[in-house]
Amino acid sequence: MSKIILHIDFNSFFASVEQQANPFLRGKAIAVGGKGRGSQLHRTVVTTASKEAKALGIKTAMASLSALKQLPGLIMVSGDPKKYSEITKRFLAILRKHADAVEQFSTDEASADITVASGGDYFGATIIAQMIREDIKKQCGTHCTASIGVAPNKVMAKLAAESMKPSGLTVVRPEHLLDFVAAQELQAICGIGPRIAERLERLGATTVESLRKLPIELLRKEFKSYGDWLYAIARGQGDDHVSDEDIDPKSIGHSYTFPYDLETDAELKTNLLALSDKVAWRLRRDGFIGTRVSAYVRYQGFGGKGAQQQLSDPIVDGLDIFKNAWSILERVRNPEKPVRLLGVSISGLIKTPMMKTLIPKRNKMHRTLEALDTLQERYGNNVWRRGATMQTLFLERTSGWHYDHEV
Repeated sequence: MSKIILHIDFNSFFASVEQQANPFLRGKAIAVGGKGRGSQLHRTVVTTASKEAKALGIKTAMASLSALKQLPGLIMVSGDPKKYSEITKRFLAILRKHADAVEQFSTDEASADITVASGGDYFGATIIAQMIREDIKKQCGTHCTASIGVAPNKVMAKLAAESMKPSGLTVVRPEHLLDFVAAQELQAICGIGPRIAERLERLGATTVESLRKLPIELLRKEFKSYGDWLYAIARGQGDDHVSDEDIDPKSIGHSYTFPYDLETDAELKTNLLALSDKVAWRLRRDGFIGTRVSAYVRYQGFGGKGAQQQLSDPIVDGLDIFKNAWSILERVRNPEKPVRLLGVSISGLIKTPMMKTLIPKRNKMHRTLEALDTLQERYGNNVWRRGATMQTLFLERTSGWHYDHEV
């Protein structure tokens, strides 16, 4: 029996949650900023625009100043990650109630295998989609709407969900796949971005129909193994496995865009140390040690620089991460340019608890970290800080996979 996959994608997620929470924002053009308060919002970008704002030309990723210049009446709202986190948890719980397996793509998007739940029937799948929509209305609010697509695989289900927005429901049966995908633009397909589209255009493929005419040998020569995926997707074929398992990360990191530019080494060191402690906490909490540190900066105007270095010994302490990250930044950053964004990450992850060493001082630090981690698990983030970072304050992000208060 072929799979039946449902894909759900919320419409203007952050903005609709804000409108649900605040009746005075309903029906108005609003935009949610990444993070910030008051005038700091002008340094952010639009993470989500309401449908009213979108109708007037406001788009995701626009600089807030540009958005306000284009639409002076636009209401800028500071993001509230804990509010969005609660809605994410509710909609995932709704999906798990109706589906056999659920795979989360982002804070507002997920796929679900409903093959067994629907009885392998697309009429049953349509009923399940309607039930999910009603549950969202009851548990998340009437202003939190979503588009739903149902198809035999994940890419086609996502394409179906995006083909009718907002609040659409598109069901694509196997016998209609070829006609459905042929009617879509190439770049509407998840996995075909501008660069892939440019390379396809050089081969003479500007539509799905023309992509189908390209021999698989030519696609393999140009795109290697990705050519097989392109050949299949032009025919509506794709991955139908919904993974309900957590996959170990390749790296753990944290970056932050500041409300003002950092100009001195003291400012950079304090904030880099605080970021390093956040990374180290997640590293230890998830049971990893790291063997490679990366650090990067971004300047005003969005140019930037970064590098990484391999470690001779694995680390789990924020101070060790900081020392390596700072040595990287000293090599790569331009000291004449104020820093807008600072980031640090650790990779080369090994799944193992903190290792004992023959160095008493290091073992003592490990015992201290274990005690501090116990406090953090019990009382939440920021229950302890180093004295050097007491003045740092990181506002939560409102985009991405997880929210800062959850990690």
